[in-house]
Amino acid sequence: MKTNYSEVTNVYAIKMKIFESDNAENGYILALHGFCGDMESSVIKQLAKRMTAYGFVVVAFNFPGHGSSDADEFFSLHNCRRDMFEVMRYASEKYGVAAPAAIFATSFGGYVTLLNIDQIPLSTTIILRAPAVNMCRSFESFIEDIDAFRKCGWQEMGFDRKLKVTYSFYEELERSYILESDLEREMLIIHGDSDSVVLQEEMQLFCKHNPEAILEVIKGADHRFKGNGQLKNIIDLTEKYILEV
Repeated sequence: MKTNYSEVTNVYAIKMKIFESDNAENGYILALHGFCGDMESSVIKQLAKRMTAYGFVVVAFNFPGHGSSDADEFFSLHNCRRDMFEVMRYASEKYGVAAPAAIFATSFGGYVTLLNIDQIPLSTTIILRAPAVNMCRSFESFIEDIDAFRKCGWQEMGFDRKLKVTYSFYEELERSYILESDLEREMLIIHGDSDSVVLQEEMQLFCKHNPEAILEVIKGADHRFKGNGQLKNIIDLTEKYILEV
């Protein structure tokens, strides 16, 4: 497996990391990270290591203001949704295919994928790791004082890499509710039963409204799946689903 970095530029540069196999005969898998994460995540690296062995390319990218992105001022739900399609267009042209073979998305990336689902071809396999099916509520759990957030207009969030998140982003989340929507799409959802960010009852409600979704629950896993063997479990489930669909 070899890796290289690239970018596609529209108003700003979308930073990408591409993991290639020696023989990219099966197209590409698009990987989306979570909120305040980035394309260098351990799960994306393990996904790439496993799936390039089967002749897939894995294409990951940074949302605005995440990781190596220098487009902090452009962070919005609208731009994240648009960037996903910009990267898909780039990768599809590069590898001579109509669409990604699969999409693997984590948390906020899963939410973005679900919002865009109507425009993703049915031929693309969907795997979501702890998708934020109630992103507005999940986001609220990180805000200590929502009134102060509204009055100030922004709040700095994140870990080592800080991001200035505007109140308008929260308003976008309020307008983009999907928890009780039937999206009429087959997909694999991997969730931990100890997740305090995406709650069990939210995931159960989403799956009730989306009976075509397959829910795999990993016992003892929280939102980050850092427990012993949990990351491998995610990759095993993903590999099986992609190769069997």
